[in-house]
Amino acid sequence: MRILHVWDQAGVACIFAKFQIKNGHQSKVIRIEGDKYGIYQFYKDYVTNVQKDEFVDRCLEEARGAEIIHIHGPINILFALRRKFGRSKTIILHYLGTDIRGLNPSEKQTTYDLPSIPSIIKDIIFKKIQGLPLPKDYIHILAQNLADLVLVATPDLIQYVDRAVYLPIPVDTEHFVPDGIPEQKKCALTFNTEVTDISRAIDYCNKNNIHLDIEVYDRTRNPIMYSEMPAFLKRYQIYVDIRYIKQTILKNLSSTALQSLASGLRVLDYQLKYREIFPIEHDPVTLTRQLLKLYTVKNKRFSSYLWYLAFRVSRR
Repeated sequence: MRILHVWDQAGVACIFAKFQIKNGHQSKVIRIEGDKYGIYQFYKDYVTNVQKDEFVDRCLEEARGAEIIHIHGPINILFALRRKFGRSKTIILHYLGTDIRGLNPSEKQTTYDLPSIPSIIKDIIFKKIQGLPLPKDYIHILAQNLADLVLVATPDLIQYVDRAVYLPIPVDTEHFVPDGIPEQKKCALTFNTEVTDISRAIDYCNKNNIHLDIEVYDRTRNPIMYSEMPAFLKRYQIYVDIRYIKQTILKNLSSTALQSLASGLRVLDYQLKYREIFPIEHDPVTLTRQLLKLYTVKNKRFSSYLWYLAFRVSRR
């Protein structure tokens, strides 16, 4: 099977490509160059980096020989692919988090309040005549229905997508492995990132009588290279995985928490419970097998043809 991963978030596409190749398939990741955390240098054997102004054209070029096109976020590429290849290619749309979670509650769609296809087509034609842009939620709805399958990386994202399939994120367990030699370690670690409210997380711990000596490390100002992450994590006993985004606490384990568990740390989760065992559902070998089965699902619903018609009308 020939698989093209378009874009990547947190190394997810790279890990899938690595283990798909181990399964005997042809797989590669194409993305815009830039590597703040050294992920794409680490997985350089599976990645093609291109300049921003070449990205769309190179995606279309690489897609010619691919049987499966797995898009990790950027829906503009999905539109370009459908415009170029029609319905001849199997296209997977994969939401990892902020790419869909960032919609405002008023824009959030569920299976119970989706606009009807006729109303979408009507609005598309009207806005096309008026020269107005489509609302962000309509763009996502259109993209989801043009895809053969929509995947989400965390259970909370299901509410944003009609007929989504939950596929846990993989962790490279060949890179993140337990340290067999016990040594003196610091108490606890948590990361401050661009989107998390770290002061609220610390306050949440204190109010619930969790008094750990927590070191807050700012990854945005001082990036840790992906190759060095296992060794860095192993300096600590506990990873504190309490994340607030827009005053809402996230109820899934972060990638870093999963990497910590795979590296032998304990993790304090949002329920203030300690976890010690790496969840087998994030094993890359198992997930790669599941994903390969999902790739065989082709969207043959009659409504998908109507959505494709709406898309063609919107692009005239």
